[in-house]
Amino acid sequence: MKPWDELTERGKWRRLRPAAWNGLADYPIAPTKLTFVGGFTNAICRVDTTHGVYALRVDVFQDHSDADVDVEVAWLDALSRDTDLDVSLPVRTRDGRPYTHITGPGIPGERRATLFEWIPGKPLGDDLSPSRYRQLGKLSAALTVHGASFEPPHRPMAWDRIFYWPAEADPYVIDDERHAHHFGGGRREVLDRAVAAIEPAFDRLPSGGAQVVHGDLHPWNVHVRRDRMWALDFEDVMWAHPVQDVAITLFYERSREDYRELRGAFEEGYRTVGGWPESYPGEIDTFIAARGVSFVNFVLNVLDDPEDYLSLAFPRLEAFLSAWGETP
Repeated sequence: MKPWDELTERGKWRRLRPAAWNGLADYPIAPTKLTFVGGFTNAICRVDTTHGVYALRVDVFQDHSDADVDVEVAWLDALSRDTDLDVSLPVRTRDGRPYTHITGPGIPGERRATLFEWIPGKPLGDDLSPSRYRQLGKLSAALTVHGASFEPPHRPMAWDRIFYWPAEADPYVIDDERHAHHFGGGRREVLDRAVAAIEPAFDRLPSGGAQVVHGDLHPWNVHVRRDRMWALDFEDVMWAHPVQDVAITLFYERSREDYRELRGAFEEGYRTVGGWPESYPGEIDTFIAARGVSFVNFVLNVLDDPEDYLSLAFPRLEAFLSAWGETP
């Protein structure tokens, strides 16, 4: 049997599929079909049943702990109870657990499997427009307002430094000699200057202002259908400031020609629900850059060839430094 680490994305799913099917027996549903629909760090599967459709998320990279998902599910339960926001709704196992664990031949360890009600529509990333980004701003602000008062079962991971992921999930490898060839042509200097410019922003965040935030509200973690918009994939829920959460959302469209228009629409929508969280000029751009730097480390860990991302990331970091100087 081929080693797990040598399998392709679809190869891993094919190996996981029998275990995932068996794991569905833990849920109060009658599955008739299980189809892989996408994913990267997770395998996302459509589950057809005799009475409806569900989504099964199977952990592949094991980059989140059960404790992370406990917070995710608790917040989703609270959002569905306290608000009229459209969010992904978790389905409990027959004995009331928020997820189950699966394993099988050739699968190292266990993999967590979490079931959700199926979300209709298509990803926002397939239908970007200022009007949709205005709607996204409203959704983001509404999640922030609720997160400010939500008491999680325990504090999730905190974005209190650039490289904030636990070492077991995303070990720091930028200084590893194996990756030195990715940092020629002045890239290392740009990276070091960016880190130096970004780090003070964490110290400038107001004491006591952190709260539960989504942590990954990008256009492919949002579905739209007609006039409705659903937020999904709360797995990266974090303890952070609202300005950081906004920066994460805006990070993904930073290179689009219409970025300024989209950003303006997002801010307009956000302000209809809550106060804009940026406390000084360049703060959001600084945390966008922080996201970009953290992703440099991430892609070195997970991609055989990270060059596609790096070739985009470094011009963005240079633009950040050019716009805001060494200390925004």
